[in-house]
Amino acid sequence: MQTMFTLLLAVVFTMANAQNLPEAFSTINVNIKENHSGPEFANYITQLNAGMQQFGNGIGMYLSYGDRGDRKGKLTYGFRFDLKKTRDYYFPSADAEGENAYPQINALIAEMQKAGYSTSSDAYEDDGGYTDFICVGYDALVNPKIGELVGVRPFPVKMGSEAAFEKFVAMELYPAFDKNIDGVHLYVYKGDRGEGKDAYIVLMSFKTIALRNSFFPSEGS
Repeated sequence: MQTMFTLLLAVVFTMANAQNLPEAFSTINVNIKENHSGPEFANYITQLNAGMQQFGNGIGMYLSYGDRGDRKGKLTYGFRFDLKKTRDYYFPSADAEGENAYPQINALIAEMQKAGYSTSSDAYEDDGGYTDFICVGYDALVNPKIGELVGVRPFPVKMGSEAAFEKFVAMELYPAFDKNIDGVHLYVYKGDRGEGKDAYIVLMSFKTIALRNSFFPSEGS
């Protein structure tokens, strides 16, 4: 089932209701604990993102709220990285262990803490594991943007046809879609690490919620 997410926290605004499309991002579902609230968690993620924007390079946080679909009313958060190589700089591998497993992200967090940013919260608990997604055909995109609302749908790809599918996405799907509908964009991501490794998802980005509503006035339409 498709889920429509409203971006509560857009990391780098480049025009009204739009931000630069990250080449890599992680996704983690979250539950808010009793006696805490969504706005409290949103404030926590907002200040975390501010610290990463101040002291990091190409790294930030995002928070989204399920508007329709199987995650309706639920929160999802994660890291966003301008480029895959930025993700690899801060998190070189998926399975490192120990206090010094990720020295670059640890150094960033230490800088943020010295500046007074809070880097922990007891307002939430993760609901399952994480997935890192990498944009398919990112180099073929020209100044890609993502709007304030994003529909997310799993996209099964027949085993053995992955390379042909990714070539089609970069060479045909992106150019054709971008020419036809102003303010609506389609992006394909592939799970690179975590629970959704090797799985594909399609993101349909709408510049505004109103634009989504003009195409899809109600859930299931």
